[in-house]
Amino acid sequence: MIDQNVTEKSLERAIITCTTILICVGLLSIYAASAMKGIHLSDDPYYFLRKQSTVSIFGVGMFFFSRKIPCEWLKKLPLPLFIIALILLSLILIPQAYVKVGGATRWLNLPFVRFQTSEVAKIALILFLAKNLARKTHNVNNFWTGILPNISFFALFGFFLMLQPDFGTTALLGTITFAMLIVAGLAGKYIIGSAVLAFSLLATAVAIAPYRMRRILAFLDPWEQVKDGGFQIIQSYLAFQNGGMFGTGLGESKQKLFFLPEAHTDFIFSVIAEELGFVGLSLVIATYLVLTFCAFKITRNQSDCFYKYLCFGLSLLISLQAILNMGVVTGLLPTKGIPLPFISNGSSSLLAFISIVCILLIANRYSFKSNE
Repeated sequence: MIDQNVTEKSLERAIITCTTILICVGLLSIYAASAMKGIHLSDDPYYFLRKQSTVSIFGVGMFFFSRKIPCEWLKKLPLPLFIIALILLSLILIPQAYVKVGGATRWLNLPFVRFQTSEVAKIALILFLAKNLARKTHNVNNFWTGILPNISFFALFGFFLMLQPDFGTTALLGTITFAMLIVAGLAGKYIIGSAVLAFSLLATAVAIAPYRMRRILAFLDPWEQVKDGGFQIIQSYLAFQNGGMFGTGLGESKQKLFFLPEAHTDFIFSVIAEELGFVGLSLVIATYLVLTFCAFKITRNQSDCFYKYLCFGLSLLISLQAILNMGVVTGLLPTKGIPLPFISNGSSSLLAFISIVCILLIANRYSFKSNE
């Protein structure tokens, strides 16, 4: 049901504005957090900023290009993208196809480009689930034809993601899959059963990997587990403490000077906290809230089930990944490598989230077009 007080253009402007603000905050923060590391790696303080800026400029072009894409094309995209994502993920089985960085093999190494296939998988799975759930003959409460196929689609991606291993993305996609099934009308008994199964799998994944258990222990008491994962979160705490209300000033963070691991990626929110303080963090969080509100408003405006499920899944992905990253760096969740959407350094992540915004803009146009 379209809210008559909200126009297509106002939602579009709000989403593009919020996205642009977050990207600009990301560029400033990446330079502030990575200049010293860039000098250390390649004698270039702009090493990380230059790559992220190039992707950002390309992303602005994507916003304008999305206006030319016919809305109906989105319904043709799920199956081809699902197959492409599955092929890319399965290349983990081929030696040397992926590059190992920081203990994980998540970067597909092609002749002219290196990227994380998990970013493609996120969008592909949500698109495919939306298409399947929107089928007129689909009954989400039929175990064999409704629940099992959708869980199997996720499990297939999850299998290859865990080979990397990428436990964080697997858990994130599992949560989104579960949420989309609930929105589609999953019965209470299946919700309880799925929750029990998910908790069992989570416990098993932690039990079979000692390093995950160490992260849980470091989360519970980082000062007692400094050598086994507590160091990161302690340095993050210090960054928040140093920042106070107004911050130390842009570029003045001390924790980024090789004290805070991955300061320009997973823990960039800590650098923002130290340099911009509580006030700066509040503005960043407020921008995420407005973006999320607009994304779910687009979801609510959809009359077509496919677009409704699709927008819900993508909106949840943006908000949930931001919450997970903030939860990790503030010590509310165990340490896990989850980038902050639009802000953390990483071309793959930035391109994926810009693509998500473009899809939301196309869906926004469709909702007003279909209700004319």
